Amino acid sequence: MRQTITKSDKNLKILNKLIVNGFYNGYVGTQKFELMRNHFPNNHRLIGILNDTGNYDLKFDYKSPMNILAKVLLGLGILISIISLIKGNWILPIVFVFFGLILLADFKLKEKKEINLFTDKLLKYHKTEYD
Repeated sequence: MRQTITKSDKNLKILNKLIVNGFYNGYVGTQKFELMRNHFPNNHRLIGILNDTGNYDLKFDYKSPMNILAKVLLGLGILISIISLIKGNWILPIVFVFFGLILLADFKLKEKKEINLFTDKLLKYHKTEYD
């Protein structure tokens, strides 16, 4: 299930407040927003893309140089694994799959954590406006 945020003037103001108050770096537009948490080290970003129903779909991925590097390393790992399997070496592909699954699990846990932190901050600002 994909997390969504309703596009409204109030939510856009809250997103801008998150940037102004120093919790996140990034930009907020009408069709898309991109936020990076002010936390060192942080190689991840949170992206909201407007869908057909008028909500922002939340997406989590690596920042610019890391996302390209991750794709290149994935392709290189698959190529090396195929070559190793052709030559009859089973150990290297098993190691690549094992470490790949560990990295994938770590990425999914970070994704869940960052989206929960973001929605908590968003709800906190919603509550302060009603008090």
